[in-house]
Amino acid sequence: MSSLTWGYDGDLYCALTTETGAGEGRTTRFELSEARMVPGGAPSTPASPAPGPTAVTVVVYAPEEEKPAEVFFDETQTLPFAVLQHFVGIVASRLASTGS
Repeated sequence: MSSLTWGYDGDLYCALTTETGAGEGRTTRFELSEARMVPGGAPSTPASPAPGPTAVTVVVYAPEEEKPAEVFFDETQTLPFAVLQHFVGIVASRLASTGS
């Protein structure tokens, strides 16, 4: 699992990537959400961003499975187009580096 957070127009956004399985059973899930600041547990631990409710989910299957990727949008949330473009770039870059 990996998480990438970035700012846009005063708000924070998060791209969370989770890969499960291996070989033909591999599935990669990309989730885009607004990020929320979570307070640290101790005074020496600073607050850090964490994903909020998912607005866009992309599910990509292993190439051997020959199953097309799926995209889901949460109909109750809106995002700036520039944020969606940035997320698509992250997904495309990750897929290009894994050969999916």
